[in-house]
Amino acid sequence: MRVEVVADEAALAIRAADLVCDAVRAKPATRLGLPTGNTPIPAYAEIARRVAVGEADFSRADIYGIDEFAGVARTTPGTNSMFYRQYVHFGQRALHCPNPSATEPDEHIRAFADALRRAGGLDLCVLGIGVNGHIAFNEPGSPRDSRARVVELTPASREAHATTFGSLDAVPSHGMTLGVADLLEARRIVVLVSAARKATVVRAAIEGAQTAGVPASWLQSHGGVTWLLDAAAAAALSRGT
Repeated sequence: MRVEVVADEAALAIRAADLVCDAVRAKPATRLGLPTGNTPIPAYAEIARRVAVGEADFSRADIYGIDEFAGVARTTPGTNSMFYRQYVHFGQRALHCPNPSATEPDEHIRAFADALRRAGGLDLCVLGIGVNGHIAFNEPGSPRDSRARVVELTPASREAHATTFGSLDAVPSHGMTLGVADLLEARRIVVLVSAARKATVVRAAIEGAQTAGVPASWLQSHGGVTWLLDAAAAAALSRGT
């Protein structure tokens, strides 16, 4: 496990774009898993800039959403599908997202994960981490061997999306997610974290015990993880980086 610390959110965006673009340059037909949330947005803007000026080429890459809300239309503001439409403009070959309006969401997300596995799995999976330690929508209590499924979202996760949905009441109560075991099958993983409010959970995930109580701690068992942190997110780490 590698931990990189950069000065601030701007530097994190540049470094994250470097890692993603390097992966696609090394393997143009990369299968890339991408998260939603505020942290990766500047990185996505930087990648799009590089593509626009010819510094990067994603025309053979496939991008996969790693989670989605359940029980709402794709076009609902706040869904991950709408997030990708707004922020991911890389000229990729294809963008694969779970369908939030699937009538059988459990069956749908399992089929989505199976199709990804048949395609060869993720070459690089970029993740964020929630303040409660979740990765994708794997909430606290998620075991290491959990697979793609529908989950009930915690109050903390729903509150984090209240603004994009317009209100807390509008945020769906359930989401679909690739499981911890599915994420750990990615060949490489990069975790992007910024802001001081996540410093405590970052320390628990990197330096604490591997436990379902902090799903991000399961990443310790993967041999190819890079944690990319800004200085505020890294502030509680006790060991050298």
